[in-house]
Amino acid sequence: MTDEERKIKVCVIGAGAAGLCAVRHLMANTIFEVTAYEQTNDIGGTWVYNEQVGFDENSLPIHSSMYQNLRTNLPAKIMNFPDYITMEGLEPSCVSHQTVLNYLKNYAQHFNIYQHIQFGTKVEHVQLTLADNCDQDKWLVQLKMIQTNKIELHCFDAIMVCNGHYFEPYIPSITGIESFPGIIMHSHAYRKPDEFSGKTVLILGAGSSGIDIGIDLSDQAAHVYLSHNHDKLTSSLPSNMTQIAGVESIDKNIFHLKDGTTIDAIDVFLFCTGYKYSFPFLDKSCGVQVDNNYITPLYQHFINIEHPSMCIIGIPTVVVPFPMFHMQVQFFLALLQNRITLPAKLVMLENSALKSSNKRHAHKLMDRQWDYNDSLAIAGGFNRLPLFYKVGYNVWSIQRSVNLLRYKDSKFVISEDGQNIELVIPE
Repeated sequence: MTDEERKIKVCVIGAGAAGLCAVRHLMANTIFEVTAYEQTNDIGGTWVYNEQVGFDENSLPIHSSMYQNLRTNLPAKIMNFPDYITMEGLEPSCVSHQTVLNYLKNYAQHFNIYQHIQFGTKVEHVQLTLADNCDQDKWLVQLKMIQTNKIELHCFDAIMVCNGHYFEPYIPSITGIESFPGIIMHSHAYRKPDEFSGKTVLILGAGSSGIDIGIDLSDQAAHVYLSHNHDKLTSSLPSNMTQIAGVESIDKNIFHLKDGTTIDAIDVFLFCTGYKYSFPFLDKSCGVQVDNNYITPLYQHFINIEHPSMCIIGIPTVVVPFPMFHMQVQFFLALLQNRITLPAKLVMLENSALKSSNKRHAHKLMDRQWDYNDSLAIAGGFNRLPLFYKVGYNVWSIQRSVNLLRYKDSKFVISEDGQNIELVIPE
């Protein structure tokens, strides 16, 4: 048997940050033969700003949810992949989407990743198959060439799903919404604040996008209502932004809130309610199910328990994403190389069991992300993340909550030993 035949053929779906990270590590080991498929003509995934909404020139849904003035809500320094720390973000610490996209392009150039990406190629179907004379899972992947509509079939030993999860809007059902005469939209289609000049906007949701878009809009809008069910934000907000309770129902232009009060004279109802995980290309044979954003059966939130030669990178939320991709990818590669063995199936199923009362929060890690990343490194036999990621995140989280208007302009300084972070927020 030749070396060529012994190679492990890996299909990477998507060339956003997670896909690029997957290719970078696969390339580093000659045992792997890697091809990444990207349906657009560029790398970057969600970081590619597109002024259009709806569909692109190839009649594909616009993937990106970037808006014109978006800046990261994490300090750039801790957004770097640990093996390519070139985004400084010292002051201001939070950078533009263009800076992040340039970083990803430089990362792809530095590690010579482009040669392994096939652009303009949509993965239409991934199916489990048993190849001849083979007792292991194989994956049959159906591809469609966007420009020619040509269909191709290829067989792989492993699948890394890196299609992102900020492209299919989640819109909760609200009684009476069809009677509202104004504009209804999701943050996925938000691009510029000047389109809302003089309007009264009600934003549903006070997560990162709800707060950031609300502040972005406030310069142009007549008034912004931030509607949510959480404890009131304690930070100062723009003078024309008011926090209100969540929306219970709508009767034409009257919004009935969950605390029994009402709001009227709304021009725009803007959902900042997040996104759905979506894998339309996965056949039933893959065994992956999504129920109200709870994905099963996944060990450690990313390994397909039924068929461990498939993983889905980047599922956990409220995390520092790029460093986490770095850890997940290395763990999966160690698994493919038989450098680690997975626990018994019952143990993995227990690990994947719902730990939250709300399925939509099943993959929310928050403060648990650091133990999670460390556990992958320990089991996989590779380096843990440098300490400054955790220290920086913790310091930043505290400052963000008390100064939503200015925290992105802070100065982010890491001590020489990487043990301490100084975050100076301007007055």
